[in-house]
Parts: sequence; structure tokens; C-alpha cells
Amino acid sequence: MYMNLKDHKGRGSQFNLPNRFEKIHSDEGFFDNEYFETEDDDRKIVTEYFNDDSKSVLTENNSPDIKAKFSINPYRGCEHGCIYCYARPTHEYLGFSSGLDFESKIMIKQNAPVLLRKEFLKKSWVPQPVFFSGNTDCYQPVERKLQITRKCLEVFSEFRNPVMIITKNSLIKRDADILTEMTELNIIKVIISITTLNFDLQRKMEPRTSSPAKRLDTIEYLTSKGIPTGVNIAPIIPGLTDEEIPEILKQSSERGASFAGRVILRLPHSVKILFENWA
Repeated sequence: MYMNLKDHKGRGSQFNLPNRFEKIHSDEGFFDNEYFETEDDDRKIVTEYFNDDSKSVLTENNSPDIKAKFSINPYRGCEHGCIYCYARPTHEYLGFSSGLDFESKIMIKQNAPVLLRKEFLKKSWVPQPVFFSGNTDCYQPVERKLQITRKCLEVFSEFRNPVMIITKNSLIKRDADILTEMTELNIIKVIISITTLNFDLQRKMEPRTSSPAKRLDTIEYLTSKGIPTGVNIAPIIPGLTDEEIPEILKQSSERGASFAGRVILRLPHSVKILFENWA
């Protein structure tokens, strides 16, 4: 078992796990003087951002959870810090940990809009729905400043290519103007993901996401503008959140959600260890 030496408020994970691709790992690891110099040390874990020089931006999927052949991820890692996130182990491909690193070391694809435009200009590209995003949240906090997601939406709109957006962040309301334009072209669907209506549970399990109330407000706001919006109950955690399914559906429907989906909890690789030690 791993011990939480300190309560890092605003973080889902409290430690870094060994990277399964690295041959050498120190047991001291995260618990050295980088963060724990004294018992009174009250410093917070600061989010770091790194430039991602990927040469392509569309990823082909084979996941049953993603209802499109291609997805786009403007970021790698996610500051939302959801403890159960199935994408956490992908950070190990970058030499990071799936624990705190996943939510505090974020890769930024500044050139994502340019790369997307290049994809759409290829003769081989066949217009089809693209999922936005499958491996991160495209409206995580840094999007407020960088607006990479918004710029990509402008490209989708220009090429009239269908897109499905999923997010746990009310920041999407900022882009209601372009989403309205895309609605007129019938090329947009928005999915607001809700795991629980319990504010205290949400704050511990999904620390930097929008509150359940704000997500319901977001559904109402977007649908009031005619933007097709639904709810995704995800993940459904047996024994913890499954009893909330009827109420989430009820309240989402009352706010205007026109469709719904669900994903059952799964804990690949190191996520199961993080989840077992969470709370």
C-alpha cells in the first residue's frame, strides 16, 4: 500500500507511481525533499506545461467507449485530476508517472489547429465525426488562456467536419458562439460528463472539474441556444455512484439534455493502484 504523506488539496492522486517502462525506480521517488522538506512545508504542487511537437493531431481509435474512428487531443495529461481516469497510464509513454505527473505535467499542442487543417486538406481525408477528446479534457483549466480547443473548433467549422465534444468543464460555455454556428451546419454534438451529484465526492474524486451544479447549468445554457447537448454518466462506480444514475438522468433531462450515455469504471494498469489508495 502507498501512504499519503500529505494531503495535496486540488489533486486527485497524492503520489507518483513507478513508470512501468522504466527499469530503474527509487523507492524514495516522490517522497524526497523536492516536496517534503519539513513537516510544516505547505507548498502546493505547481502545474508545469511542456510544448508537444507532435506531427499529427488526429488519432485513430479502437476503443469501444469512443463513438468515432478518430479523436483529437489538444493536450496530453489533464489537470482535472480525476482519480479514476483511464488515460493516466498513457503519460508513462512520455517518461512520466500516471500519478501526480499526469495531472501536474501537461503537454501542450500549440500547433494543433494547424495540424488539423493539414489533415482536412489531404485528398485522402473523408469527412466524418471526430471525437474531441478521448484522452484528455479539451476544456481543462489552461484552455481558458491558450484557447487551442476554440481554434480547432474554428477549423472544424470552416471545413464543415462533424465533431462530438465531451467535457467536465463549464468553460465550454465560452465557445457558445461558434457552437451555435456549427449547430446551424448540423455538425456538432456536446456531451457533458457527470459522475456524481454529490459535491463533496466530486471535489475529492475530480478535484479540478466543474461542480455538478455547474455542469447541469452548462447543459441548460447550451440547450437554450439550440446546441444539441447530452449527458454521459461516466464512470459508473459500483457501490459508490451507481445509485445516482436515475437522478442524474432526471436532472439532466429537466435541463434539456436530449440524449445520454454511460461508461462503467475500468482501472487499467496503474490506475487500479491509484484508485485503491484514493480517498
